[in-house]
Amino acid sequence: MEGSRIDVLMVEDDANDVAVALRAFRRHSLEDRVCVLRDGAELVDYLQTHDLRVRSPKVILLDLKMPRLDGRGALRELRSRPETRNIPVVMVSSSNLQSDVRDCYELGANSFVVKQLGPLSPGTYLVDTVRYWLELNEATS
Repeated sequence: MEGSRIDVLMVEDDANDVAVALRAFRRHSLEDRVCVLRDGAELVDYLQTHDLRVRSPKVILLDLKMPRLDGRGALRELRSRPETRNIPVVMVSSSNLQSDVRDCYELGANSFVVKQLGPLSPGTYLVDTVRYWLELNEATS
């Protein structure tokens, strides 16, 4: 999805996880503010082809394990570039291994969220995460 209101880049290769997230975002009127990318390489391409001085994403939801360029590699790339260094990145993973959490924070992640696959309100944890970064967090200009 392309548009001037894109505030969230969701980088996720699992089609089921994307579908669950988009349904949750739709229920909370956030879907039009989210752009889904399928892996870290697609994220890097997206950020290189959009003028981030005009409109930078307010948060990137970055899956840890993906083909081509995984979350760690994408995070390294983001933090190495001045134009993307300060974009908040939330790592999203099914892993709750402390080594994964520690590695991501050491690479510059702003947050680490473990995927919650409960049947009662699927995707709500992502809505809560996005709302924090869009509505509560104070970012510098």
